[in-house]
Amino acid sequence: MSDERPDLHYDYSWEENEEESWLWIAEVTEPGLPEPHCYSLVFDARGQEAISLIQVFDSLSGVEAKEYARKLAYG
Repeated sequence: MSDERPDLHYDYSWEENEEESWLWIAEVTEPGLPEPHCYSLVFDARGQEAISLIQVFDSLSGVEAKEYARKLAYG
């Protein structure tokens, strides 16, 4: 079993109109390609669901946020 962890990236936006808010988490699967083609989406949320998750992200440090993204993406 490999100890290598996938390279995850995430981004989010909390919009004034909450229904337009979004969050995505993606694994870099093709590092030689430019964004967004290098990514494979593993998790996304929109609207109120995204806002709840964004609130958690905003309270975490960089390493904690990466671990939270990993938990959301892979359980």
